[in-house]
Amino acid sequence: MTVLQILAVVFATLVGFVLLLLLLLRFALPWWLSRKIAAMANLPQAGIAARITLVPNVETWQQPGTGSQVDALLASGFDEVGRFSVPEMPTMQLWAGVHPQDGIAAAVYDHGKMPVFFDLVRVYDDYATCTVTSNPIHDPDNVPQGSACIADPAMTAQAAHDILRAQPRAGTVLPVDAGNFRPVFIELYARSIDHILSKNMPDADKMRRVGARVSEATGTPVPELDDKQMQWAVEMERGNRLSALQEAIIDRFLQSGQVDAREWERVRDRVVVVHDLLNREDAADLARMAADWDASGPVVESVLAQTLSPIDTFEHIAVLLPETQRLRLLGEVDHPLYSQLYVANV
Repeated sequence: MTVLQILAVVFATLVGFVLLLLLLLRFALPWWLSRKIAAMANLPQAGIAARITLVPNVETWQQPGTGSQVDALLASGFDEVGRFSVPEMPTMQLWAGVHPQDGIAAAVYDHGKMPVFFDLVRVYDDYATCTVTSNPIHDPDNVPQGSACIADPAMTAQAAHDILRAQPRAGTVLPVDAGNFRPVFIELYARSIDHILSKNMPDADKMRRVGARVSEATGTPVPELDDKQMQWAVEMERGNRLSALQEAIIDRFLQSGQVDAREWERVRDRVVVVHDLLNREDAADLARMAADWDASGPVVESVLAQTLSPIDTFEHIAVLLPETQRLRLLGEVDHPLYSQLYVANV
């Protein structure tokens, strides 16, 4: 529901996949990996969930200790909202609760590969949060600006509730109850993952640190990779993040009301998204996707030589193309990061 569950949910699903992928990189697929990563149609896709849904669920808990964590929160005065699965994140289940006196939300996460943990969250009316969590792989770098987090894997539910209540209020509280838990949870997830995806792409050192934290939490050894193998893994991770980022950008664009539903259905398959987390070569390719590829080559080379930002690269190439070969600007958004959406004229 905050950045904390994202770290457990995203990294339990994504990094769990990455650990498997690293084993494949190390032992199984040297011939396959010699091909360009972005063109691998048969690559298993775990992906990052840019958006989620909550589906009522009564499946048996997967982790020992999940039931006792729920009981501890009930004993601390929380009321049960329900149990849910997250279809976008395989094996993720959660218990949802709220405190009737202070409007604090609670979630206990039960994942097939991660040890159980909980979040207690005070939500403000601007969707900033103050969170106390037992998340074992919490990363302070992923806490959005304006939000706060206290993390301790050994913390009990009662201690966490006491600590959260003691924190000064940073704004007008949005009480969470059984009626609004699901939409609030889903929007907090969207805002948190937007924050994570809008940051620079992780490098090899970052991936190794994340892998080490997940390995410590799960007991799954991290395979040792040489620099070339790790670079392949970084490129795969970059592709996953860019895909999720584009999904998040489009979601925010549709929320903005810049196009109606009928127009979107007409153009959706021809939309491209341009932002500064692309590399310049990718931006150049997008700019001339409707152009004569050979004839536009010199234009692209001259603009790439200027070492502009990806968005500026796109725009400089576009203005040098014949008007009939330019993409049409559909709209702009500022979140998760400034982006432009274009569509090919047909």
